[in-house]
Amino acid sequence: MKRLVVLVSGSGTNLAAILAACADGSLDAEVVAVVANRADAYGLQRAEAAGVATVVVAAHAGEPRADYDARLAAVVAGYEPDLVVLA
Repeated sequence: MKRLVVLVSGSGTNLAAILAACADGSLDAEVVAVVANRADAYGLQRAEAAGVATVVVAAHAGEPRADYDARLAAVVAGYEPDLVVLA
């Protein structure tokens, strides 16, 4: 079974499909975390309802993109995913 970390930025309709596919066995995977760049991304609520860990990694004002990317990568790596899905 593959460990997935899903990155979302909006409503999470693709996340919902992934969660459903994991639940019904058509996708041999488990979503271990959902990460968003915005605290108001509805995908986070979908993840919480499914019992999946959620994290918000927002950019800091004036933060160089490379620094943000490094912080995001560290958070994602902490969940030891097999795959990272942009949904």
